[in-house]
Amino acid sequence: MEHVVMLGERKLSLPLIMLLSFISLVLLTSQCQHHDSVDREAHIALYSDRGVWPESVQAAERMFQWMGYSTDRIDADDVKDGVLDNFALLCVPGGNMYQYAQDLSSIGIENMRSFVREGGAYLGLCGGAYFAAQKVVWQGNQLPMLSLELFPGTSQGPFDEIVPYPDSTMCLVNIVDATHPITQAEPDSVWILYFWGPALLPEEDAEVTILGRYESIDQPAMLALQYGAGRVFLIGTHPEIEEDSDRDGVSVADELDDRGSDWDLMKKATLWCLQE
Repeated sequence: MEHVVMLGERKLSLPLIMLLSFISLVLLTSQCQHHDSVDREAHIALYSDRGVWPESVQAAERMFQWMGYSTDRIDADDVKDGVLDNFALLCVPGGNMYQYAQDLSSIGIENMRSFVREGGAYLGLCGGAYFAAQKVVWQGNQLPMLSLELFPGTSQGPFDEIVPYPDSTMCLVNIVDATHPITQAEPDSVWILYFWGPALLPEEDAEVTILGRYESIDQPAMLALQYGAGRVFLIGTHPEIEEDSDRDGVSVADELDDRGSDWDLMKKATLWCLQE
């Protein structure tokens, strides 16, 4: 005898009820998975925890949104808990790289490293560029800290030859590789905010592409490299800051002359890192 259930004026058989229940369960599960996961192809994690320069975080957030990417701010605990699996690119902004290392500890640092090695993208701005090197030198002293070691070389700074510490200034960066996708169609040089950033000194025979050099000290200011299946872009300056525009959401360095936005350069760097 077939079991039936009355629904309003309709009769539903037990097999049909079971089928509808199964379909509902599948749809619910699908919705939950969609809510809990993130589109890895278009989503950017922006590190924001102790030691970060807040203006760098805010300006980078505005910059990525201008590019059309969604962003989420994450902290050290998030990284240690494995949240990077939900993202396509990790941006570490300007700030205190020593504090980053202390908060992330070996667990968070290895999670970041694995994220890039397995195909994720890394973009380091100033402090984030310091943090990516094998060796970090600050004011002539190597810091006793763990680092990401994505970049086979030394991050070293700041340089009084550019501007006496702790001041900041616009600095000239000469483009030295006009064939790379990031720097194609860029002018021969660009003016970018310098705020205690590093020179990026690769080890001999390191497989990196130096894209730009500081004019005043003739040392590498930005570079690109492959790390495992992932890509890395590092820059010692602050291209996220728009000195003569309020679209970055911050007022820092507004008295300086940008001589053109650096966001187009950063968009090409982001696209390259994402392998798009």
